[in-house]
Amino acid sequence: MALSRKIVVLGIALLTFGLALIAVVNFTDACRLQGTNYNGKPLEHWFVKLGLDKTRSVVQQPVDSLARTILARDDIFRVDISYNLPHELDIRTNEFEPACFVVGQTTGKLFGLNSEGRLVRLNNQHIDWERPVFTGVNTGSLFSTCSDNRVRVVINELESLRRQRIDVYRLIDEVDFSNQQFLRVIVSGLTFHLRLHAQKLANDMQRFVEFVLLYNANLVDVEHIDLRYSNMIICAREDR
Repeated sequence: MALSRKIVVLGIALLTFGLALIAVVNFTDACRLQGTNYNGKPLEHWFVKLGLDKTRSVVQQPVDSLARTILARDDIFRVDISYNLPHELDIRTNEFEPACFVVGQTTGKLFGLNSEGRLVRLNNQHIDWERPVFTGVNTGSLFSTCSDNRVRVVINELESLRRQRIDVYRLIDEVDFSNQQFLRVIVSGLTFHLRLHAQKLANDMQRFVEFVLLYNANLVDVEHIDLRYSNMIICAREDR
């Protein structure tokens, strides 16, 4: 009984605190909007440029309409708005989490591809180097989507493999799209490559691992392993 009373008292206290916090944020000057950061930098004349009301609290600002206005720009594809209490809004644009890396076709620089196959900049502070690198891809301009339809298929396959068998996912160093007939997959630590279809990448990578573990195959002098056929695995040896 004593424990139940303590829980009730604690619940009432938390509710009271929550209501008091809501009142402070919405009906006092304690959380009035005083500034806005845009992509990490303070924005001057923010109330004029963004149509915000500096007489209202941070949480009462029209963030939905603000996001729609920013997204209407041709060069903006994503907007994230967060509350930096007590006095600021934080607006960030075009920040995508890369699903993989890609070598820019014209620049040779490393970029990211998001889940939609859109070319994005890399944030060096938050790079997950477990992600594989795509090569042989016509990347296009920044924030455009790749013209090769296989790219998005492969990204989905990789994400499926990452959820189901992250140990197998981590074996993939590179996926080469140069050949229209097959993907060329480079596996960490191996001297040969794999050939497979985009839409079966997750399944065929698991087939490859099972083949190596179950049959203890002699892979010396193998140039590539072809996994494009559902009822066979072809090991092609190097020409000498």
